[in-house]
Order: sequence, then structure tokens, then C-alpha cells
Amino acid sequence: MNTSVAVGPLAPRYRHRSLPWRRHALPLLAVACALAGAPAMVRAAPARALVLCFEDVVQRPWTTPDGGGLNFELLRRVEKQLDERFSYVAKPWRRCLEELRTGAVDAAIGAADGPGRRTLAVYPTLPDGALDPSRAVGADYAHVFLRTAGAGSWDGKLLVAPNNEVAVQSGYIIGAVLRERGYRVRELVKTADDGLRMLAAGLFDVAILQGFEATNLARSDPRFHGVVKQAPQPYAVFMLYLPFNHTVYASNPRRIEGIWRAIATVRQSHEYRQLLHDAGVPD
Repeated sequence: MNTSVAVGPLAPRYRHRSLPWRRHALPLLAVACALAGAPAMVRAAPARALVLCFEDVVQRPWTTPDGGGLNFELLRRVEKQLDERFSYVAKPWRRCLEELRTGAVDAAIGAADGPGRRTLAVYPTLPDGALDPSRAVGADYAHVFLRTAGAGSWDGKLLVAPNNEVAVQSGYIIGAVLRERGYRVRELVKTADDGLRMLAAGLFDVAILQGFEATNLARSDPRFHGVVKQAPQPYAVFMLYLPFNHTVYASNPRRIEGIWRAIATVRQSHEYRQLLHDAGVPD
């Protein structure tokens, strides 16, 4: 069979009829190629800034109401490392914790773990459920302060307080710890200065105050010389964290875990460790 007779005459007509198809196909092909590359050009919408609550009183060297302190130095470096966005709000500490529970804020800066705290928020933990101290924002001491002429004492093992009354800062975890041990906790203190003034005035014989600010005031403020003293041994040491409310964590656990990992990385950096040293914070 000779196929050349049939193919020869048909070839020109076939090519002629295909030209309109080609004229339409080429633009369509270009559009398809452009669409295929479109996903690479699309940028994900930036995640909303996370709202972090911190205490509205001076807690040197960690935070000050105007946004100073080591915790902010740490978190700014985390933001830069992760291209994250944080928004900071200063409130009374008890309000920070309540709004963490209700979801009005996303996290609280410098919160210790303790009785009831896991119902408020999610903390960084190890696979066995224990807290992961490597991802804390830092550690802080709760020191015992005594009225010099009072009957209170602390020898590192036994805390003696008249009527079992101990003044503490409002909302601090030390209050829950002392209640579990049978003490009558008086959360009438907002700042370290308040606590020391109450001792000096004779309203209490014992106060347990957290933070370097109380130590600095007791040593350097003439109002307290001779009337207030700090016991040599701290009552407790607390690891402080950046816990997130349950809803925020559940909505994007990878984001929150990434923030906690970055906190651990920054804390071990030479630059940040130098800041700790300059502030007088022990390693």
C-alpha cells in the first residue's frame, strides 16, 4: 500500500487548519506557565503580633514599666531571630495572670510554675511532662526580709513568723507555696518597696520578696538601714518562663515551641550572657 499519495495532498491543508489553534494555544500556554509560578510569588500573611503581659512595677534586672530590662533584651533577640512580632502590655501581675487565663493576653513574661498555674497556661516541658528549665527566661530568688526588732527568723530550714503571717507580693507564686505550708499569707504588697516599708513600720515581722530590687533597696535605701535586714539564705529559687494561654498554644504549637527554642538559644549566646554578667546576675 502506497501511503504517499494520501499524505501528500492532505499535509498542506492540515498545516493550514492548525494555525488558528496555534494562535490561541501560545497565549494560553504563557498564562499557564505564569500561573504555575504564582505560588512561589505569594507571601503568607504575617502572623499577628503576640500580646505579652509583664508586671507594671520595677523588677530589676528583669523588667521595668518602660520596657527596659533583661527579659526585653532576650525577647527582642528572639523576635529578630525568628522574624516574630511581640506586643507588650504592662499590668498588675495578678491582672496579667487573670488575662492569661481568659485569653485576653497571649503570654505572661516571667511566670513561675506552681500550684494551679498549669490550668492558666502552657509551659515548656520535657517529654515526661516536667518543666524544661533550658527554655526558661531566667531564674529569680525569693528572699526573706525581717524586721530587725521583730520576732521573725529564717535559718535556711525553718521560717518563724509571729502568728504565721508573712507579707508577699500580690499574685506571686511564693504565696501559694507558703499557703500549702500552713502560713497566713498577706498579699498586701505590690512592690518590693511596699514590702520593706511595711516591715519598717512594724506591720509585719517577715516578708518574702522576689527579685533583685528588694535586695538593692534593703542595702542602699537609708529608710531601711537598721530596721530591716535580709536573711543570708534565700527562701526559694524559681525558674521563670514565658507561658502561653491554652488557646494560643493549641492554635499554633509549632510557633510557640519555636519561640521557646529560640529563648534557650539566645540565653546561651555570648552576647546575652555578657548582659547577665553586667547586670550582676549569677550564671
